[in-house]
Parts: sequence; C-alpha cells; structure tokens
Amino acid sequence: MIANSEIMADLNAVGGIIARAESDLLKGAILDLSPLENHIETLCSRIENLPPGEGHPLQAKLLALADAFGRLGRSIEAKMNEAKSEIGEVSGRQQAASAYANSSESGK
Repeated sequence: MIANSEIMADLNAVGGIIARAESDLLKGAILDLSPLENHIETLCSRIENLPPGEGHPLQAKLLALADAFGRLGRSIEAKMNEAKSEIGEVSGRQQAASAYANSSESGK
C-alpha cells in the first residue's frame, strides 16, 4: 500500500499543476506544462508496476485527472480561438486602414 500512497501523492501533484495551469490561463499568463511530462511518465511507470488488483483504489483519482486534463485542453483551445479571432480583427483593421491610406494618396 506504500506504492499506492506514493502514487496518490503524485496524482495530487499532477492535479495541482493542472489547477495552477487553469488559474494561470484565466489570468492570461503563459503556461508552462513541461513539469507534467516527468510526473506523467513516473506515474505511468509506477502504475504499470503495481501488482494486479492494487490499482483499483486509484481509479477514481485517475478518472478525475482525465477530466481535469480534458477541461484544461478545452480551456486552452478556447483561449487559442480567442487569440485567433483577435488577430483576425487586427488584421482586418490594418487592411482597412491601408486601403483607406492608399485611396487617400491616390485622390491627391
């Protein structure tokens, strides 16, 4: 059961990283998800090495993390779509301003 408590601690650490990432994303901060890779690799290795049947108590936490990853992914995608939209609006305004400037110059 020591292995399960260590795994649960790692699962909680990953959950904390995801929660901080969601919070940072809402604040408009740049996300650094690089610490997740090592945690996930370690978790997968530990879970794979558990004796049969010992992983069952971890199932609920693993499902909760999967949901959290899904939420974070959707939040990141939404922010990316917002950024694309804003870039498109700026580009459209720049094109309009350029067209106006060109028409003003040709009318002189």
